[in-house]
Amino acid sequence: MRSVPVELSESSFVLGVPNEFARDWVEKRFAGLICESLEAVLGAPVDIRVAVDERAASMTVPAADEPDPAPDPAPTGPDHARTFNGQGPVAQVPADLNPRYVFDRWVVGPHNEYATAVAHSVAEAPAKAYNPVFVYADTGLGKTHLIQAIAHAAHQTSPGLQFKYVTVERFTDDFINALTDKGRIEGFKQAYRDNDILLVDDVQFLAEKQQTQVEFFHTFNSLYEAGKQIVITSDRPPRELKALEERLRSRFGQGVVVDIGRPDLETRIAILRKQVKWERFKLADPEVLEYIASHITTNIRELYGALTRVVSYASISDAPVTLDVAKEALKDLLPKSYAAPITIDAIQAEVARQFGTHVADLRGDRRGQTVAYARQIAMYLCRDLTDASLPQIGDRFGGRHHTTVLYGVNKIDKLLKDGHDRQLHDLIQTITARLKSQS
Repeated sequence: MRSVPVELSESSFVLGVPNEFARDWVEKRFAGLICESLEAVLGAPVDIRVAVDERAASMTVPAADEPDPAPDPAPTGPDHARTFNGQGPVAQVPADLNPRYVFDRWVVGPHNEYATAVAHSVAEAPAKAYNPVFVYADTGLGKTHLIQAIAHAAHQTSPGLQFKYVTVERFTDDFINALTDKGRIEGFKQAYRDNDILLVDDVQFLAEKQQTQVEFFHTFNSLYEAGKQIVITSDRPPRELKALEERLRSRFGQGVVVDIGRPDLETRIAILRKQVKWERFKLADPEVLEYIASHITTNIRELYGALTRVVSYASISDAPVTLDVAKEALKDLLPKSYAAPITIDAIQAEVARQFGTHVADLRGDRRGQTVAYARQIAMYLCRDLTDASLPQIGDRFGGRHHTTVLYGVNKIDKLLKDGHDRQLHDLIQTITARLKSQS
C-alpha cells in the first residue's frame, strides 16, 4: 500500500492513503505507532489524521530496482504548516490552489498559445503588461488550470506577493456572510482588496446577483486603481455576458481578452502523454492514446477521465493497457455511432459524391483545385472519424506520405476554427451526419 505525507503542523499530521479501506486499516493498526514515532522525533504530542488522497491513489508501486518516486507537492492548511516531498520540507503550496495546476503540467498548442503567453507575462510581472486579463473558454478546457498556474508561478518568483484565488460562488458566499454582521463587511473588503493579484473563476455566475455585482464592481475598481493585477475567467467573452451590468462588462473588456479553444488531435495526444508521464501510468500499446484522443474531442477533463478509466479497467482485469482493452473500457462512453466503425472507404465515397468526382481521383495524382480540396476534406474526416493513423490514411490515398496527410488535416482544421468559411462547416457537418447514419 502506498501512502503520502500531506501536512505537518505544530499539533497534527495528515497522512494520505489511496482509498477508504486503507484509511480504516491504517487508523486501526498504525495510528498509535505513528503518533508515538512523531512525538519521539518532534518532542511534543501530535494528533494524526488519515485522509484519502488522490496522489496516493494514482501512485504505482515501483519495481525493486526503481527509486521510490516523490509525490507531487500537497496543499497546506494554516500559514505555518509545512509540506513534504518525502525527504524534508519544501516550499509551501499556497492555500486554495490545486498543486497539479502548474505550468509544468500545462500543454501548449494552437488552441491556447496566446492565452499561455499572456499568463506567463502576468506571472512574471503582475499588472505591468496586461491588466485586467479575461480568459474565456468552454467547460473543461483549462481555464482554472491556467489562472491557478499564474498564482503558483507568481508565488514561486515573488513569495512576498499577496494574492487570492476564488470562485464567484465563494465570493458571493463571503459577501453574504459579511452582510449578516455589519462588523464583518470591512474585513471582507480588506480580504479581497488588500491583494497584489486577485484571480476570480467563473464570473458568469454573477448573473442575477445584483448586490454582489455592485460589490464586485467596487472590488474590481479598488484593485485596478491601486495598480493590482486582476485575472478573471468565464465561459464566454465579456460582450456576451448580457445578464451582467454594462459597467462590469465594460471593465472586463478594457484589458486583454483571450480565449482557449478546443485542442486539435495532436495536442490532445500530447496532453495524454504528459498525463501518463506525471501519473506514471504504464501503457503496453502507444496507440491507446491516439485512440482516446481521436474519440474524446469535447474537452480535456473528459480526456483525463477516459484515460483513467482505461488504466483502471486494465488494473481490475489484471491486463496490460492495450488498444483492445481501451476499446472495451470505453465502449459505453463513446458515441453510439462508433459501434459500427466508419471506414476510410465510406468517407472517400461520400466526399466524392458531394463533390461530383470519383474516389479514384481522391486516391490518384490529380492536382486540380477542386479535387485537392476534396482530398484534404476526406483526409480530415478520416482523421476525425476513424482510428486510422496518419500513415494508414496516407496509404489509402495513393500511398501519400503522412506529412502530406497532416498538412491537409491541419489546413481544414484551421479553416474550421477561423469560422469564416460557413460553407465548409456546413459541408463537414452534412458529410459526417450522412456517414454516421449509414454506420
